[in-house]
Amino acid sequence: MKKTIIFFIIIISSTHIYSQKNTELKRLEDSLISLGKIIRDGETDFIKYNANEKFLILLEKALITENSFNYPFDSLITIARLKSEDNKFRIFNWLLKKADGTYEYFGFIQAWNKKLKKHILYPLKDNSENIKTLETQILEPINWYGVLYYKIIYNKYRGKRTYTLLGWDGNNKQSQKKIIDVISFNSKDKPVFGAAIFKYNKKIMKRIVFEYNSTVSFSLKYEKQYMLYGKKKRKMIVFNRMGPLESEMVNNKEFYFPEINIFDAFHFKNGKWVYIKDVDARNTSIDKNRKKQQKKIRQLQIEHSLE
Repeated sequence: MKKTIIFFIIIISSTHIYSQKNTELKRLEDSLISLGKIIRDGETDFIKYNANEKFLILLEKALITENSFNYPFDSLITIARLKSEDNKFRIFNWLLKKADGTYEYFGFIQAWNKKLKKHILYPLKDNSENIKTLETQILEPINWYGVLYYKIIYNKYRGKRTYTLLGWDGNNKQSQKKIIDVISFNSKDKPVFGAAIFKYNKKIMKRIVFEYNSTVSFSLKYEKQYMLYGKKKRKMIVFNRMGPLESEMVNNKEFYFPEINIFDAFHFKNGKWVYIKDVDARNTSIDKNRKKQQKKIRQLQIEHSLE
């Protein structure tokens, strides 16, 4: 009888403590919601950065709270919140758009550490301006190429887990970027970005970067599609083929545009992302903006006397 009473006391006490922590996290979330709106809509860079400093402090406080990994923060809609399929980690990620049309990115990775048997928090420090050869570097949270992530893709091959990230970078007024990156965890269970698993145009790359004109849309999605002439759909990272308006504009990314009706892809095979040319991307949301894209490209061609 005594054991039963003690058991129920422990359960009630644990429930009470958990409820208190959730109440505190909800209070922090409410404050973060208000600050997030200022970061997004503030009238000046000073106002935005001031709110962002407070946001960083409060979010860190929330995420180092015990058992916060299970708190969804689903009312915090001004930032990206992504969790891996196996619950190994989650990413909180947002941007600050500056008056000059450029962006700075911020974030945290909250990841489970096997040795310490608890979740560890890793702040992401945007060092984009100093990272020149993005496709070939292994990066760390303190030396991170800032982007806004919108998808985590989970794959497993021979016991090794691969987490692939799709992200967007507003870059500047002339061009924007979309990036395929990889996050993995080293022997100390610390996150690193980039891995030599992309087979692209006879090269092995650590990440893929698409840079293109800032006025158009470029589709980069993970979905089931047919390989050209294939009979069975496969899960792939599907994207518009990219190229300059004219051959003399090669490497001038401001004049790179997506091919509206031509799609390529990366297919995960034997632990690598393998480039596939020509994908039959029919019946997808990719086609919705086709006419609008074609009109924009024609207008730009006329403006630059390329027709």
